[in-house]
Amino acid sequence: MARRKSIKEIDTEFEAFKTKVGERMKELRLERGYNSYEQFAFDNDIGRAQYGKYERGSEDLRLSSLYKILKAMDISFTDFFKRIN
Repeated sequence: MARRKSIKEIDTEFEAFKTKVGERMKELRLERGYNSYEQFAFDNDIGRAQYGKYERGSEDLRLSSLYKILKAMDISFTDFFKRIN
């Protein structure tokens, strides 16, 4: 029988996942010519401070926010998550 993960292990994995999501968001923003996360957020009507937290992986990202961000980046959920393991 498989061992169940502890809450601490799950929390650690989730923190790493949030960091990877943020790194992917930053990578895509830079590919689109935005050196400033604040300008990207402003141009796409996304809260600048909140977006910065998402890129740093310090804030849990709501699905509705991710949807809006990916629409602004013109990328599908599938393509976004392909490079996140």
